[in-house]
Amino acid sequence: IIRTIYTKRCRSQVLGGVALGRPREYEVDDVIVRARDVFWERGYGATSIADLEAATGIDRSSLYHAFGSKQALFEQAARQYVDGTIDARLHEMRQPTAGLEAIANFFGGMARTFRADPAIAARGCLVVNTVAELSGRDDRATSAGADYRDRFREAFGNALRRAAERGEVDRERADARARILTSTTLGLFTTARIDPADAARVADEVGVEVSSWRSA
Repeated sequence: IIRTIYTKRCRSQVLGGVALGRPREYEVDDVIVRARDVFWERGYGATSIADLEAATGIDRSSLYHAFGSKQALFEQAARQYVDGTIDARLHEMRQPTAGLEAIANFFGGMARTFRADPAIAARGCLVVNTVAELSGRDDRATSAGADYRDRFREAFGNALRRAAERGEVDRERADARARILTSTTLGLFTTARIDPADAARVADEVGVEVSSWRSA
């Protein structure tokens, strides 16, 4: 289902296999965002074409013409979520100047997001939710979940290695800590579905813990 989350496409040229040669009466990106929010709130299986019609204001024939299928629309919605939401959060930790502060800032940002809009926070993470829903029934979901996990590991790993180069932390612990932080992050998305305020507190506490790793 989410096998193409990480595949870049030029939506201005091709969308769902359909060439976009003529102007449309709607903005494609707006449709994708509206569909994303429905999938995010209801889950892939519970989202019907009627739900997507209501959310986007577009009838099913137009949706099928533009995107090809519910699955194809979901894949574009999930890709928009990762590219527009998650990658922006990981950006600082991917930089050559990253270090422990970048990691602490990441968790501080999670805490602020959970507090700013508890209703959105209670949705959890679109990708984590989908993997939980489909894993075991769809190997593509499991594979996409592993790719998603690795995005976090790579970002945390980069920040920790950069910190080690400056003598902030022990290099030998960098990979293990990157794995721990990734699992903690994915768990926080689930915690937010239960109690956004508690998830925010834990995110703040993780940031403090990360800062304590700094060598004397």
